[in-house]
Amino acid sequence: MTDPLIACVLGGTAPGARVELHDIAFAVGPSLEAVYPQLLDSWFGHAHGLHVDAWTVLDRVEGYRVRLERTPADNGLHLYFVNIGGYRKGEFGERHAWGFFGAHSKSEAKERAKQSLLQGHELPHKDDLYDVDDCLQVGRIQGWHVHLEPDAEAHTAPVTNGYFPLPSAVVREWLARRDARETPTSP
Repeated sequence: MTDPLIACVLGGTAPGARVELHDIAFAVGPSLEAVYPQLLDSWFGHAHGLHVDAWTVLDRVEGYRVRLERTPADNGLHLYFVNIGGYRKGEFGERHAWGFFGAHSKSEAKERAKQSLLQGHELPHKDDLYDVDDCLQVGRIQGWHVHLEPDAEAHTAPVTNGYFPLPSAVVREWLARRDARETPTSP
């Protein structure tokens, strides 16, 4: 059996940032702990302090089963990650909602997202739309391609929210491997 696709909301700091930043990351592995090195590879900021704020085993989205194959999908279905922002009167800042959608096109995914994300907020606006197969290179992550199979009984995968810091030992090992790769060797 293939390891599952795991989606994570990463939080951490980066040079020049005054507040915590967030990003989405995708990895393939048997558990959250097993994909820590992949998450570090995808993070743009400081490795120390990197943590997971939410994660899910992305084995299904509304109306579809998600599986990984070594060959590209050929049924015209794609997995999309949509980020929609909106405002609430009297609140400082912008609210965001992120979701995963199976669709034949970006426009279809956008419409589905608008119907379900940030309901009840004022002045919603769309920020980022990612075709997971190409935009975030999830379609090729670890040599796997995302495939969607229609399944009327498939509902959104459960999400685990919380503060899950990457262990210091994992970060140190990752930094040592990265530094070893980046250090030129003498002839």
